[in-house]
Amino acid sequence: MSAEPILRPSRAQLVRARWGAYCSLIFVVLIAVGWLGIAHFWLPAPADLTAEATKNFYTVTHRSGMLLGNSLLIVGTAFLVPGSIQLGQALADIEGPRPLWSITAGMCGSLIALIIFLNAAFWIGAAYRPEAGADVVVALNDVSWFGFLLGWVFLSMQMVATAIVALTDESSSPLFPRWLSIASIIGAILLAAAGGPAFFKSGPFAYHGWAAFYMPMVIWGLWLVAHELIILGDLNRRVREASVVPPTGAQPAS
Repeated sequence: MSAEPILRPSRAQLVRARWGAYCSLIFVVLIAVGWLGIAHFWLPAPADLTAEATKNFYTVTHRSGMLLGNSLLIVGTAFLVPGSIQLGQALADIEGPRPLWSITAGMCGSLIALIIFLNAAFWIGAAYRPEAGADVVVALNDVSWFGFLLGWVFLSMQMVATAIVALTDESSSPLFPRWLSIASIIGAILLAAAGGPAFFKSGPFAYHGWAAFYMPMVIWGLWLVAHELIILGDLNRRVREASVVPPTGAQPAS
C-alpha cells in the first residue's frame, strides 16, 4: 500500500499565513495606543466614582480621546479575527485531524474581538452626547466594563485550548516551549479575578482595580505577543526554506 501524500503549503500560502500573525500584533498596537493611551484607559474612571463625575470623565475631560481611541480599538478588533484564525491554523498543524482545541482557540479569539467591538461602541456612546443624563453614561460605562472583563471566560478557554495542543505536540521540535504552556494554564486560572467587577465597586477586584483589570491585561498582552512571535518566527523560517527549495505540492512520505 502506498503512503498517503503529505501536503506542504506553498511559499505564497506561508506568506499569507504570516500576515495573520502580523494582524494580532497590529491589534496589540491599536489597543495600546488607541484604548490605553488616547482614550485614557490606562487610568480609567473608578467604578465607585459618582454619576456626575463619571459623566464629566467621558463627556468633558476625555471626550475627544474616547471617541478617537475607541474608534482605533474598533479597527483593531477587525485585525484580531484573522490573527485568531491563524493561531487556530498553527495549532491545527500540531493537533492533526478533527482539531477540536485548535478550532476552540480560533473561535474564542473571534468572540473576544466581537465582545471588544461592542464594548468600544458603548464607550463611544457614553462620550457621544454631552447633554445625556449621568445615569445613561454610567449605564453604558458599566455595561462596557462588564462585557470587557467578564469575557475573561473566553480568553481563559482560548489559553487553555492552546496549552492543551502545545503540550501534546509530539514532534521532535515542539513549536511552543512547555514552560509557556504551563504558564498559560496558570494565567488562565488567574484571569478569574476579572470576574470581580460583578461584585465589587472598589478595591482590587473592581473594574479599575489591579486584580480585575491590570493583571488580566498584562497576562493577555504577554500571552498574545509571545505566541504570535513564536508563530511568526516559525512561519519566517518556513518561508525561507520554501524560497530555497520550491514546493512540489504533494510529496510522498518517506
